[in-house]
Amino acid sequence: MDQLAGFYRTGLIEAIVLLLLLLLAFGAITVMARERWHGLGATESLLARLAAALLLASLAVGGLSGVILNLVQGSAFADSSLSPVASRNQAVLGIGLALAVTIVGIIRIEMYHRRLVSPPAQEEDADWKVEPPEIAGRR
Repeated sequence: MDQLAGFYRTGLIEAIVLLLLLLLAFGAITVMARERWHGLGATESLLARLAAALLLASLAVGGLSGVILNLVQGSAFADSSLSPVASRNQAVLGIGLALAVTIVGIIRIEMYHRRLVSPPAQEEDADWKVEPPEIAGRR
């Protein structure tokens, strides 16, 4: 395998590991410190959790990507006919798909978090509810 194609494969594996760790860290931070995020606003809470998750994921990817690269060394780098252009295209596509899955996962976690933080008001308990005219006329 060409050395440049190997670099693209290594970058693809490390980027996928980073994005997976980012998603896991964001979910863990959201669940573990749920009460601490109430003091901040919605945007500040989201940005703080994303920053903390990115920091944890970037620290963890250094050690974990080395382990994963050693485990998949034979299968990931065995194709010697792969050109650098094809390898680059595969890396871009793989990173794009992993990024899309990570973004969707973060959005879903944030939606669940916001629903738990501020549950919607029940319509029957709301003070502003107006009765239909046919029911109001019977009184």
